Amino acid sequence: MVGAVAVSLTSAVVKIAGDKLSSALGEPAKLAWKFNKDLEEMKDTMESVKALLQDAEKQSRKEESVQLWLKRLKHAAVDISDMMNDYEDTDAHATAKIPGISHLTAALKKMVLAYKMKNMREKLKKINEQGQKFNFTVSSSHLEQLHCDEHETISVVNEVEILGRDGAKKEITDLLSASHSKDQAMVLPIYGLGGMGKSTLAKLVYNDTQFKKYDHRVWVYVSQKFDLMKIGRSIISQLSTGVQQNTDTLELVHQCMNDLFPGKKILIVLDDLWEENEFKLKKLKSMLDKTGSMIDVIVTTRSEGIANKICTIAPYKLEPLKDNICWDIIKIYSGFEDKTNKGELRKTGLDIAKKCGGVPLAAQAIGYVLKSKDLHGWSDLNNSDIWNESSRVDNSQHEEKYVNLLELKNAHYSTSEV
Repeated sequence: MVGAVAVSLTSAVVKIAGDKLSSALGEPAKLAWKFNKDLEEMKDTMESVKALLQDAEKQSRKEESVQLWLKRLKHAAVDISDMMNDYEDTDAHATAKIPGISHLTAALKKMVLAYKMKNMREKLKKINEQGQKFNFTVSSSHLEQLHCDEHETISVVNEVEILGRDGAKKEITDLLSASHSKDQAMVLPIYGLGGMGKSTLAKLVYNDTQFKKYDHRVWVYVSQKFDLMKIGRSIISQLSTGVQQNTDTLELVHQCMNDLFPGKKILIVLDDLWEENEFKLKKLKSMLDKTGSMIDVIVTTRSEGIANKICTIAPYKLEPLKDNICWDIIKIYSGFEDKTNKGELRKTGLDIAKKCGGVPLAAQAIGYVLKSKDLHGWSDLNNSDIWNESSRVDNSQHEEKYVNLLELKNAHYSTSEV
């Protein structure tokens, strides 16, 4: 269990650091030329070491040197995460031109940051080289991720997923029902922490009887890589009932929508939107605005800022679940009702449920892990340092507190297969 927890924490901080590097590289206009090379190399190195973590976990159970390597990698990833926070702060000050912060001060900060990045790049490169000496095997799951997006969602909803969200579903349907317009698409964003159940709530609304009566329902997974053409083509393919449409250009995409939308009632779900650029979001809204149609659009996003930019109706914030609902989820995924010592497990389980922070995905992951554990295993997890470690990963992004719980689930299953 200790090895699994260790690699879970390492996986979590590596993921966070990698995401921050990718995010920075996604905004080239903000990058000084001297930063770009360092960031690109660090991101590539992060991808390389991430592919080795599953095998590293297995070897760490026997090799103390591998445990030490994992520890070094974890510390480096935390340092990179902190460094990227400094980068964002420096960039924000420079952009805002806050009085009292001179151009000279900003330049000095960037010089210091450039020096830090160079050192961190070399440090990470050395850690990667050390890892290569262990001859770790690249995980097959990582190879599969090169060809598909493991986070892609579909509109089908699992009965377990709906626990505690009936009230939220009614609020969303009521908001959409009260806001119909034939002049512009009605856009209602749902925002909240990662793992909170935004996609699940969107699925509940999508599958509600009220919207099944619409002429069409469309589900589009947007993802971190925003592609307006891809979004448009996905919508068209779900509306055009077998007729091949020419969508080679954005102009043709608009023309197809002009032909398909008029006089129709359509529900469109745009799931997992990350794009922050206001110009791109305006182009998206423009593509969906079709006179003479009634278009209801639900957008899910982690960012309140994105929600405010894309909305035509006040965004809906999805709140955490109550502790007792998290306990219900844990019971289902852990097979609690089939256990013989339910009375003894209940108190520990309730304590664990409180630590899930109202995040349903965290409760699911914990339930998976607890399924094969006895009372001692439940107590070990309840008292594990994983809860303290996770809160220190990145205080600026609270949802990352629960990323390691999901990694722990994956580590648990890879361990059981050995």
